[in-house]
Amino acid sequence: MAELTSAALDIIRQYASLLETVEEGLDYVTASFADPQRRHADRLLADILLALGKIGETNVYLEQLFAEESDFVRQLERFADVLDAAEALDGKFADAAAKEQIVRGWLSPAFQAWKIAVEGGLRRYLVQ
Repeated sequence: MAELTSAALDIIRQYASLLETVEEGLDYVTASFADPQRRHADRLLADILLALGKIGETNVYLEQLFAEESDFVRQLERFADVLDAAEALDGKFADAAAKEQIVRGWLSPAFQAWKIAVEGGLRRYLVQ
C-alpha cells in the first residue's frame, strides 16, 4: 500500500465523491428517458461529460501516484472504455433515440463497471 500525503488523500476523497456524483447523474439521465418531468437531463449530461474529462485528468495523477500497483493502474486505464462511450454522444444530443441508446446501453454500464473496479483499489485509502 502506497504511503500517501494528506493532500493526496484529499484528492482521492474528492475523486471518490466525484465518481459517486457522476453515477447518480447517469442514473438520473437514464431515468429521464422514461420520465418527461425530468427536464434538466441534457444539461446534467453535459455536466457529466465535463466531469468525465476531470476524472481522466485525475487518472493521470493517480497512475503516477500508484505506479507500483500495476493492477490498480490497469483498472484506471480502463477508463478509456468510458471515454469511448462518451465520445459516441458527439453530435447525437438532438437525436433522443440515439442518445438514449448510447447512455443506457453503453455509457452508464461502462462507467458503473469501471467505477466498481476502481473503488476496490481506492477503498483501502478511504477507510483510514
